[in-house]
Amino acid sequence: MTPVRLIAQATLEGLPRGSLGARETREAQWAMLPAHGITGVLAWSDWAAIRVAGLVPHAMGRLDSPDDAEALVAAHIDAGVASTTLHVGTAFDDDDTLDRFADALLEASARRGHPVLVETHRATVTQDAWRTLRWVERFPDLRFSLDASHWVVGGELDYGGGFADRLPLLDPVLRRSPMVQGRIASGGAIQVGVDDPGPWRAHAIALWTRAFALRRQEAPNQAITFCPELLPHVARDAWFGYAPVCRSAGAPSGLEETTDRFAEALRLFDLADACAASAVDSLLEPCR
Repeated sequence: MTPVRLIAQATLEGLPRGSLGARETREAQWAMLPAHGITGVLAWSDWAAIRVAGLVPHAMGRLDSPDDAEALVAAHIDAGVASTTLHVGTAFDDDDTLDRFADALLEASARRGHPVLVETHRATVTQDAWRTLRWVERFPDLRFSLDASHWVVGGELDYGGGFADRLPLLDPVLRRSPMVQGRIASGGAIQVGVDDPGPWRAHAIALWTRAFALRRQEAPNQAITFCPELLPHVARDAWFGYAPVCRSAGAPSGLEETTDRFAEALRLFDLADACAASAVDSLLEPCR
């Protein structure tokens, strides 16, 4: 099972001119993607233009109230997207609100026959891994877009060197994640380079390998997608604060990203392919 390659539009935003993915327009960036085996784009907007470019659009969105789920999913279907990934709630929602969110999402997805995935993300209902696991116990039909970087840094999964012990506890979410978002995080940073000397790359590899293996067990005939989402530090006057930077007098913001996010995304695709191949043989032996 080789993962279907998607890329988050944010990965293409704010790339410096020297980046492997730098082009004058978004359309030119989209045109280069198929040469790298990338078939679709995960984006907050511009879905029609993505489709015109010959790529499969996947929608991202926010759901602030359970009452808005039906209309939001309907709008995405009307836009012709293949799936919907949502940031849900605020992380301050009580359990009753979480359950109303789940009911609304599952009902909208089933009624429309459309894949709706809840992204694991800080500042949403899935901020806390333990609470997300309890949510899944109550609503086992929930499906996720797994951005584990938020739990790695937000929950500091390796606190006390305990990553290996904590990883299997995430299995109920991993096996329900048909989309894996690719980003390597450390205990103190949401986005680090592939060559960061810490244990973070090995942790990401172990996590993705396990997610692919469990998903294969859960739905052996369904594709799984892998989608690098490497956000800029700053782009178009908007501060994201994700990409690692150094000071540079020549950069417009006074800061220069220390990695080429598009080149890093291509390396993450290769890692994911190796993880998926490894997951065929063993759940517990990650690729190298």
